[in-house]
Amino acid sequence: MQKIFQTSFWTVALSVSCATVHAQQSSSAVLSEVCPLPAPLFKTPIQPIENLQPGAIGVRADRADIDSQSQVASFFGNVEVQFDQQQLRTQQAQIDQLSGNINASGATLFTDGYVQVSSENFRLNSGENRAFLSGAEYQLTETGAHGKADILSLSPQQVLLEGSTFTTCPSDSPVWQMSAQEISLNEDEEWGEAWHAKFELFGLPVLYLPYINFPVTDARKSGFLFPTFGSSQKNGFEVEVPYYFNIAPNMDATIAPRYMAERGTQIQAEFRTLSETGNGQYNVAYLEQDKSTDDNAARYLWRIEQNQRWGEHWRGYINGTFISDDDYLNDLGSDFAGRADAQLYRHAQLDYLNENWQVTMRAEDFELLGSYRSPYRTMPQIKSYYAANAGFDVDFALFAEMSHFQNQDLSQDTATRMHIEPQLSYHLEQPGYDWLAELSYAYTYYNQDADFENNRSENPSRSLPTFRWRGRVNLERNIDIKQRNYTHTLQPQIQYLYTPYRDQSGIGIYDSTLMQDDYQGLFRARRFSGLDRIADANQVTIGASSSLFDQQAKEIARVSFGQIYYFENSQTQLFDTSTETSENRSDLALETRFRINDNMFFNSSIQYNLELNSTRKSQTTLEYRLNEFNLVQLSHRTVTNLLENDVEQVGMLGVVELSPRWQLASNWYYDLQNSRTNDAFIALQYSDCCWAMRISGYRRINRNLEINTGVPDLGAPEFDNGISVQFIIKGLGSDNRSLLDMLEQSLFGYRHPFHLSN
Repeated sequence: MQKIFQTSFWTVALSVSCATVHAQQSSSAVLSEVCPLPAPLFKTPIQPIENLQPGAIGVRADRADIDSQSQVASFFGNVEVQFDQQQLRTQQAQIDQLSGNINASGATLFTDGYVQVSSENFRLNSGENRAFLSGAEYQLTETGAHGKADILSLSPQQVLLEGSTFTTCPSDSPVWQMSAQEISLNEDEEWGEAWHAKFELFGLPVLYLPYINFPVTDARKSGFLFPTFGSSQKNGFEVEVPYYFNIAPNMDATIAPRYMAERGTQIQAEFRTLSETGNGQYNVAYLEQDKSTDDNAARYLWRIEQNQRWGEHWRGYINGTFISDDDYLNDLGSDFAGRADAQLYRHAQLDYLNENWQVTMRAEDFELLGSYRSPYRTMPQIKSYYAANAGFDVDFALFAEMSHFQNQDLSQDTATRMHIEPQLSYHLEQPGYDWLAELSYAYTYYNQDADFENNRSENPSRSLPTFRWRGRVNLERNIDIKQRNYTHTLQPQIQYLYTPYRDQSGIGIYDSTLMQDDYQGLFRARRFSGLDRIADANQVTIGASSSLFDQQAKEIARVSFGQIYYFENSQTQLFDTSTETSENRSDLALETRFRINDNMFFNSSIQYNLELNSTRKSQTTLEYRLNEFNLVQLSHRTVTNLLENDVEQVGMLGVVELSPRWQLASNWYYDLQNSRTNDAFIALQYSDCCWAMRISGYRRINRNLEINTGVPDLGAPEFDNGISVQFIIKGLGSDNRSLLDMLEQSLFGYRHPFHLSN
């Protein structure tokens, strides 16, 4: 039986039926195995009433009484009310067709698509367009956030809770919840506000806030992030409380006061911006008075990074980190530089690129941490590179540069360098082989102050031709190993390099240093970076690389080895004779890579002196990596004749997921030469759907660069110990760094086994 009533306000469609309503599973009922949403309050959705017009109220009930005089309709038994996107389920309801009000007594269920509410009664005030429910339990449909409220009122865009609680924990006994005198949830802006709020953890109030705003979804929202607590010998008790500013969709900022009992309060700030043509990040940290220093000195760090492009051809980039003193990183740490870093590199550049030209204008600066020779700034440097085909498969290139250098400590110590270098090259490439022939002529002129070094000339110049020939053979065959097909490649190569000797002792050292002599470095055309020293060479380099590929073209193994044979020893040096070549051949460079399986890798790089039968440098790593939550890396490295002290170190780094809720991270680096631990770190994290807690501790050598003139005191080192505790409350903002990221704060961060030389 169906009855339809009409008034001048709306149409009430009434259906009285005793039919069984069958449950339907909605997509929101599909639960996550790890963090399930709470069970929806509406176990079975209300079946839509057909042909219900917008603005009309549709009702199903077992029984209905209609008072034609008062225009009040009363419904009893399994009452289901629908109006627009809102649904009400109760046992008894009254609808006043004149005022538009709805009243329901007894247990009720209500939803408007945004929130589901179970309450003791329900009242809709049509004039205010607001519904009131008392004794309510509510649940946000999309996020599963839920709680209780003495009185809950609803408008089309707002949920207002009085005497209420809020939590994102799915359980009925949440680990954390916020109870407040009043909570307001805004559907459009995806955030909430609370007044006179108490934060409760494990049922105990731990924090009172007169006002707080918080996100109710994953959307960004201004507000406090949860603090970090720690303690160390150098800083004492620490607490850091970040506040996040959501300025615009493409712009945000964070301010994080950091209190250190032994030093004082440090203010840290970060600003980020993003646009269609670039992005930038700016950071500053300032400690006005460091109580742990004798003079209560101010300590600071500031950093800028900006990447920008203008049109098709122009690019710009600036990146720099600046600190108040050499020991800042060792004492206070930073996300932008490691505690073991020996220098800070800063530069800004503007690039123009087209099909043939690349022009770069750059300013760069090195800050060496410790008592070392004062470096030079490049202010500015203009580089130009032109490349084109000259015909007959011959390529022509022209490199030009003008650089102005200034000593960081002595501003009068300056130099200007002009360099031009044309080059002709012929490259022939075939499937079975390829070879390259290059002929270049470099002319360099200096205008430098000779007063600062006795052996420095005022206007030296240098002309150097260079000839280079390199050939490679590419051999390939198919082989079977344990009934599996593989592709085996062999690539022997040879290079001849000739550059005559020129006396360059009258030229200052501004941007040159000795480069790494690994396998790839053996085939470079120059031994030194920069242009202040171009080493003489009359040598041949011989090497070979062999690889094994599976049927999916994955490299399973690689072995590479090479060596330079000198027809004449190079006489060109930097500051001392250590960069001269005094033997008839270089160290043997050997590199091996093995993919043991899809998750395990072995990598080794060795430079071995055949004359002395000793290893100059070696780096070896064995890594098992399932994902960023499960990896273990074992490493060993050796460096001899480094500041008259050999280095031999073994290390272990690991991140392991003990269970879905427990993770462990640790590293340990041991100095075999001095029989001591240089760096150790361990962190344990518990995480579930509601909260997480990290407990970490470290012990590392205290570098004290300013006290130890740049080198740690090897005889009686000083160590720094510390612990840290961090709570992460999910649903109110959190620290999203993984445990692997936390290991980067130690002296020796994680390195991918394929990039040990980074």
